[in-house]
Amino acid sequence: MAEPQDYDSPWKDILDLLFEEFMAFFFSAAHARINWQAGYEFLDKELQKITFDAALGRRMVDKLVKVHLRDGREQWVLVHVEVQMQAALGFAERMFIYHYRIRDRFEARCATFGILADADPDWRPSEFRDELLGTELVMRFSTAKLIDYEADRAALEHEDNPFAMVVLAHAGTRATANDLRARLDQKFSLTRRLFERGYSRDQIVGLYRFIDWVMLLPAELETEYDQRVDAYQEEHKMEYLSSMERRAMERGRQAGILEGMQQGMQQGELSGRAATVVRQLARRLGMLSREDERRVRVLSITMLDRLADDLLDFQEPADLQRWLARYAVQ
Repeated sequence: MAEPQDYDSPWKDILDLLFEEFMAFFFSAAHARINWQAGYEFLDKELQKITFDAALGRRMVDKLVKVHLRDGREQWVLVHVEVQMQAALGFAERMFIYHYRIRDRFEARCATFGILADADPDWRPSEFRDELLGTELVMRFSTAKLIDYEADRAALEHEDNPFAMVVLAHAGTRATANDLRARLDQKFSLTRRLFERGYSRDQIVGLYRFIDWVMLLPAELETEYDQRVDAYQEEHKMEYLSSMERRAMERGRQAGILEGMQQGMQQGELSGRAATVVRQLARRLGMLSREDERRVRVLSITMLDRLADDLLDFQEPADLQRWLARYAVQ
């Protein structure tokens, strides 16, 4: 059975619900410097204006959060959560690009964090470095590797921070990729522990939704899981989640998977069209500079179509640069 194709929704939701707990669990030193009593603000719409860039590769989740430090200053914090099962060569450069875009747009300092959810123990990007003709640029950023936490399951099971449940769900999904009956047992065990930990109802519902989304089961095992959950809640005289609520979550999950597939198809169409235009430009003008190619690849479908027509009149690379100066995003 294929794993869920899109982890965006559960990660976004759980970060919205448990952002403070997320920072405390993975980045405790940074958490200690933030004044949580002053509150915080998610700036997702503002972030979308910065991270529109299809050419930089797909991110699973990006969060931009405005917080206050304990010394009274405001600080922009970009929390970049990338949920993928293999290393991404451009990860460090992408972290750098978004970092300087945020700093430039908001004229504010920015702290950048990454979650590495792949299975490669040797892939541990922590800096972006570039050097040219004596000019050197280095950006270091903080990351957390989920498999490092999975190694001590007993500690996770006794951890009070509810984000430990997220790591346990992720670990259980990977460990049972080829044994769905074992996944059923782990999913129910995790759900039962969720009910027993004394979390608030909002935390239980949010964590349940994450567990249910990532620990996907085929229909017949999902039915058995639901029966176990109903029986457990009835036996212990609790009803954190009714059957109706769980069915609503299931409909939302299916809708989210479908939406993710549609977005993936649209992104694939855009990426393919951009690659075609880049090849056409290279045939006419020769190899493009890295910056010119980047600016072409982030164009919309409409602008790519316009460029495909206009490039027939280009005679030299300067023609492309003038076109980009007029129509493209800097």
